[in-house]
Amino acid sequence: MRKVRVARVVFLMLDGVGVGALPDAAAYGDAGSDTLGNLSRILPLKLPVLGRLGLGNIAPLLGVPPVEEPLCLTGRLSPLSAGKDTTVGHWEHMGLVTAQAFPTYPEGFPAELINAFSERIGRGVLGNKPASGTAIIEELGETHLATGKPIVYTSADSVFQIAAHTDVVPLEELYRWCSTARELLQGPHAVARVIARPFTGPPGHFVRTKDRRDFSLAPPGPTYLDLLQAAGVPVLALGKIAEIFAGRGISVALKVGSNTENLALVKELVNGVSLRAEFSEGLLFTNLVDFDMLWGHRNDVEGFAEGLRLVDEALPDILNGLGPEDRLIITADHGVDPTTISTDHSREYVPLLVYPRPAKTPPLVYEGTFADTGATVYEHLVGGKPPLEGRSVSRLDPARGWRRRTPTLPVAGDECREMPCRVGPVEIEGAARWLAENLGPAPEVAIILGSGQHLEWEKEPLAEVVYEAVPYWRGTAVEGHVGRLEILARRQTRLAVLRGRIHEYEGYDLSEVQLPVQSLAQWGVKNFILSSAAGAVAEGLSPGDIVCVEHVLDLQHFGPQQRPLVVAASTPQVIKSLLAQGVVRTTGRHAALPGPQYETPAELQVLRRLGATTVSMSLAGEMHALAKLGLERAVFAVIVNAGDTSHSEVLVKAAKASGNLTLAIEAVLALWLGSSGKASGRKSG
Repeated sequence: MRKVRVARVVFLMLDGVGVGALPDAAAYGDAGSDTLGNLSRILPLKLPVLGRLGLGNIAPLLGVPPVEEPLCLTGRLSPLSAGKDTTVGHWEHMGLVTAQAFPTYPEGFPAELINAFSERIGRGVLGNKPASGTAIIEELGETHLATGKPIVYTSADSVFQIAAHTDVVPLEELYRWCSTARELLQGPHAVARVIARPFTGPPGHFVRTKDRRDFSLAPPGPTYLDLLQAAGVPVLALGKIAEIFAGRGISVALKVGSNTENLALVKELVNGVSLRAEFSEGLLFTNLVDFDMLWGHRNDVEGFAEGLRLVDEALPDILNGLGPEDRLIITADHGVDPTTISTDHSREYVPLLVYPRPAKTPPLVYEGTFADTGATVYEHLVGGKPPLEGRSVSRLDPARGWRRRTPTLPVAGDECREMPCRVGPVEIEGAARWLAENLGPAPEVAIILGSGQHLEWEKEPLAEVVYEAVPYWRGTAVEGHVGRLEILARRQTRLAVLRGRIHEYEGYDLSEVQLPVQSLAQWGVKNFILSSAAGAVAEGLSPGDIVCVEHVLDLQHFGPQQRPLVVAASTPQVIKSLLAQGVVRTTGRHAALPGPQYETPAELQVLRRLGATTVSMSLAGEMHALAKLGLERAVFAVIVNAGDTSHSEVLVKAAKASGNLTLAIEAVLALWLGSSGKASGRKSG
């Protein structure tokens, strides 16, 4: 039965905007995918409206910090369906779970299918292989022009795509061919979508047109769109929504082009000024396809980030047009990480923002499933308990199904950085030359300090420079990392003390993180002491304990088959000496996580199984560089927390532990420098 009140729901599907790999992502070849997270590490995002709604509460995003009281209910949704296709994601959002993934064709389509299709359209085909759409028309476009044969291709997704030049195959004929393919592709070969891909232009300058059309399977069961239609609730579909649901449950379908055109129409409809349709009640359901089609599949990081900015820019007009009974839902259907080498969809969690935040729901992050969105739409517009998969967010128990937002480090500045450039031998040599020319002879030892750490015997430095003054070195914005290189005198010799370090989670790449130690080594430094403020993984460790790190378990950079790398840290002579003197609590394996969030209880359990003793967000990159150079090194993990913490607490405990750290460093200096003040400078094995 219909509700008496007139209400509206605006449903924005950000196609491909995932928020982190699902537990089964590796089975789909998507381990490490994190569309928004990885994007923000390369180009820190500036999304003030989405941030205020609560996007930064769902997952750690550089440039989008979490807020204490988000305007939206925030959530992270996972699929119950198999696969990572657009159709699968949309269907499940509307309450239809797909237990078996749609078929894919990594070797191309079987000959019997291609032969049947060729016979029906009266000509052969080109291609029949997985390919990028833009690449295959460049490869086969001229042959297509000469022969008239359509280009058939697929991808890692369940699609049968037909590309044809508009001068050779008129649009209506291409659409008829797609309908023919849709009729053939049933049963075991029932791909999710047949897609028309018209293109135009001369050879070498082919361009796909905006006349793409999807021919989807009809949903095999009822969806919430069907139930809305049965209840007399209008459903206004924009873009490819009607095609994804094969027209079922749709009252009015409007064609739109780009995300910009789509968002402009949404604003007009919500505010009642559109000349194309009226939206006074019911559901407005749209898909912002450019994230997937233009930027994700083409690994266009800058385009993806700009697309997010345009959404953020459009939201105030949309929010201002909502009435007291209206709702806004923002989510996604899968991931399509533009930062990975893959150009296909990725198996990821998706974000959930529901505006306004329902009464009595806490400012936490809800863990749900895709179908919860459709259930929410149904209950709001029809009323009663949703009869299909999913549960309405208005029915959530405030005490169950939520997680505390993961605290993040304050690293974002006012302006987004450019994508960092990799550094190489030229930059290393340039930085080393500057150090020699401006700071004199190379120190015997370099000491790199972590968050909030200091040396208790620090005196007035002989010289000091901020990191940015050294050519190619990067500055850090993380509180507790001073970002200054100081030259000190100790034990009749010169020491280089680096007060803090940069991190990859700030948007830098591995080579930039390694540059300081590499250029110091090029300058002539032969001995390195590195320290990190760390969390306790092994039982029995307490804040203030010093652990001598034997190996670093690198969970930031993975080797073949996505296996974590293990790199040697402190050299054997150092480990033996420190244990004999009793200046460290123990030795162990240190786990380096990407950050910027602190480790969760679940992650600690996994790290214990991996044999880790301590954990932080640093040391891995520096260890790889120093191990390759074979230089003498001592590495310390200074325990600052044993469980839940905040960055401010870390800084306080790191400062308190600096006395113990100083004693450990003194022991290493005595080993290396002795009474002469000259280090042996031996290379480690």
